[in-house]
Amino acid sequence: MEKVRYEVADGVATVTIARPEVRNAMDLEVFQGLADAAGRADADEAVRAVVVTGEGQAFSSGIDVSIFAEGLASQRPIDIGSLQRSYTSFERCSKPVIAAIHGAAFGGGIQLALACDLRVAAADAELSVMETRWGIIPDLGAIHRLPRIIGIGRAKDMLLTGRRVPAEEALQLGLVNRVVPADQDVKEATEWARELAAGPPLALARIKRLVGAAFDVTIDAGLEREASAQRPVLASDDFREAVTARMEKREPRYRNT
Repeated sequence: MEKVRYEVADGVATVTIARPEVRNAMDLEVFQGLADAAGRADADEAVRAVVVTGEGQAFSSGIDVSIFAEGLASQRPIDIGSLQRSYTSFERCSKPVIAAIHGAAFGGGIQLALACDLRVAAADAELSVMETRWGIIPDLGAIHRLPRIIGIGRAKDMLLTGRRVPAEEALQLGLVNRVVPADQDVKEATEWARELAAGPPLALARIKRLVGAAFDVTIDAGLEREASAQRPVLASDDFREAVTARMEKREPRYRNT
């Protein structure tokens, strides 16, 4: 059976970790499957948005301990860079990516959600960066991404303690964008993704890229990046379609050109 399912409908690719028997713990095959799915979504012109979720009662309980066991048995270091790239592929995907979180999102699970652009949590969700409980540091992006999302002080609280954050607190922290009733996170994320899929793909891809780099440059450099990114958009067919649709009082039909 596939450990990562990939399905497309109505312009939305849904990527599902399918190991419910172990609360979607991620072994090496899952990491590879996630990277492959992100690449497929990015390359597919029919896909305009992506939803990432887990099958069953959990988003993901984190890394499968078999990865640690194999590393110790073989005395070969874990290829952390390869695991990191599986997550970064969603961050660098040109399409908006929404995480639909329910149940546990622990360790590697929350770090996957942080690599997504937006996060919808079911009321039963719990999020935890719990690597310190294994005597290690979070190395799949949490130290870099979490402070950018919720601020340094709040991030240190989660990173140093490994405590579990329930959905409502996650909303207050800005860690998730929306909280919905239990079992409604995938439905909500999919509806949101369809809204984004109907939007201007050229503009959305550039917004995503620029926001991702916003903390790395000065304001002057950031403004120049915005101007450079805007010029081809203003010359695009999609911009003309947006203006025409507004004048004709109808919804625009974007073609990503």
